[in-house]
Amino acid sequence: MSMEKNQIAIEVLRDIALDGSLMVSERQRAIDALTIFKASSMEALEFIRRRTDLQILKERANLYVSRIKAGTITNLQA
Repeated sequence: MSMEKNQIAIEVLRDIALDGSLMVSERQRAIDALTIFKASSMEALEFIRRRTDLQILKERANLYVSRIKAGTITNLQA
């Protein structure tokens, strides 16, 4: 997949995670899906962490930021 398509996918998932009209579980799945992009998703995860209205989403984004920084596998795709 090209870098441009990856960036579009990351932005779409970021926007889903921040969409207050969606169920929390849908927003959580968007955050989980960002881990497919590993380090490329760091900016989006940090943005979600700063901007989300729910603590559970902040914690989830923070967990993935920490794992990516530590080089830990973050998804089941590995």
